[in-house]
Amino acid sequence: MNEPDSTQLLPVLVWHDPRVHLLDDTWLLTIFAILLGIALPWFVSGLHIDFAATAAGLLALAAVHVVLAAISGVRPSSQSRGTLGLSSLHALGVAAMVFIWHHAGGLQNPLFLAVFALPVIGSIFLSRWQPYLMATLASLLVLLAASSEAPELRWYAPWLGTAGDWLETLLGSARAGASLPFAAFYAPSQYFVVLLEVFVVVMFACAVAAEYLANVFDRLAAQMWTARAEAARSQELWATLVEQLPVAAVLLDAGTHEVVGASGIALKKFLSGAEGVVGRDFFEAIQFSYPEPIERLVDGADGVEPLCMVRFGGQLLATEIRVQHLAQHGRRFALLVINDTTEDFCVKAALDVAEYATLVADAQGRVVALNRPARALFGGASPGAEVSSLLPQANPGARWWDPGLSGRHKMHVTVMRRMYQVTTTAVALPGEDARLYVIAFLPMARVAAEDQSATTGSNTVVQWP
Repeated sequence: MNEPDSTQLLPVLVWHDPRVHLLDDTWLLTIFAILLGIALPWFVSGLHIDFAATAAGLLALAAVHVVLAAISGVRPSSQSRGTLGLSSLHALGVAAMVFIWHHAGGLQNPLFLAVFALPVIGSIFLSRWQPYLMATLASLLVLLAASSEAPELRWYAPWLGTAGDWLETLLGSARAGASLPFAAFYAPSQYFVVLLEVFVVVMFACAVAAEYLANVFDRLAAQMWTARAEAARSQELWATLVEQLPVAAVLLDAGTHEVVGASGIALKKFLSGAEGVVGRDFFEAIQFSYPEPIERLVDGADGVEPLCMVRFGGQLLATEIRVQHLAQHGRRFALLVINDTTEDFCVKAALDVAEYATLVADAQGRVVALNRPARALFGGASPGAEVSSLLPQANPGARWWDPGLSGRHKMHVTVMRRMYQVTTTAVALPGEDARLYVIAFLPMARVAAEDQSATTGSNTVVQWP
């Protein structure tokens, strides 16, 4: 299942000449449009079609399509030669379309003429003047083919007579034995004249529209290249920021777990000696005791793993891993911030194994931290609790944990019918008047035992041999 916020990877175009692919797609669409322009009138009206000649023309268009697909991966030697070759193929395709139209009904199939708009508009991928050239070529060839089919058209353009006779000899008469699509319909010569005039106007209108679209596409392309340049600069900026971060940070590809970049502190503290760390698998560059929780964070959503053990330089380091996902250039990245918490972990471990309960309070009397014996002594206590609520027998409002100016104070309290010696020590905070308070609860029985041990030790005489 795809997540709605997941980043889709977009393939990068590696075309040597994008014009070839665009022309190839244009001619593929034109072939399907020609099939529709032939099949629909034939199915509706029983139009007479020379299927052998029409199939030969379609094979010629298919050959144009195959040639364009074959040269799509070839880098052109020069821009002018490439344009000339593509223009020749394009003109050959237009001529093949006229041949197909001539044998697929000709003037009796005016619907087919609409298909000529596709190669005229598609020629804009070659140059700005190509649509006008193709519109002129299509108009001339269609006029010649029409004059060979309807000799009465030569009355309006006598110069078409010789060319029409030659074209009729070359292509053959498409009307031999042909029947009109509608038996009761007779089209006068003026109808064919108007039809051809409309066709010429539409062709040049398509050429003008193609030039307008080219202007729009040029502006969009310029904006796209500007955006790509800005994106490249921003990528270089954030890559530099990652390298210069004052914390241990590593940037990963969330899909492959490859290291994209790392800060200097991360290279020094966790990746020292890893040659060519960029491009390597992150979980091979850093040896986690249990990498599965980090993999789940990288593959899934953002989060924090509070305790991860890392093997580095023959030592075990306690770390906290924070994972934040981001997207750039269609790729999904994961930024890992690695905090070395070895000292904090060791201090906490030392406090937890101590035999007396200890907690730390702030100036407002709220618990900041406490060790395991303190949690056992004050059931349910947690960071953020009020210190005064732990000893309800104390005077309400009295700051019994504040030792005052002395900085250290001892007193006796009863907790759960057991006497404890409470030692409070003030810890100054640099640049602040407020202080932290370390409160230790030591059972009186242990205090008495330590005092007795100290007294016995002072009365013991050590004899040297």
